[in-house]
Amino acid sequence: MPKCLARLSKSGLPIAVLGLGLSAGLAGCATSADVSYGEYSFGPGYEAGRVYENRVYGDTQQGFGSENCRTVLRREVDPYGRDSSVEETVCD
Repeated sequence: MPKCLARLSKSGLPIAVLGLGLSAGLAGCATSADVSYGEYSFGPGYEAGRVYENRVYGDTQQGFGSENCRTVLRREVDPYGRDSSVEETVCD
């Protein structure tokens, strides 16, 4: 075996192991970026809020994609003082 190949294989081994570990660690990698904004209103006996969310994601299994969601929350108080609330989330 030539000396240059022997030297390369000894110095390249830690780099190869590091590269293999890094690629195995990234095999299940996922990332996302979320942007959200909302509005809120209230008055005597009620509260209402809406939140709009836009999510962009990247996943090694699913690839790139995006999702838009809207959450609506309504909370009311009846004449007897009991709270009732409804929350609804819709995603595209």
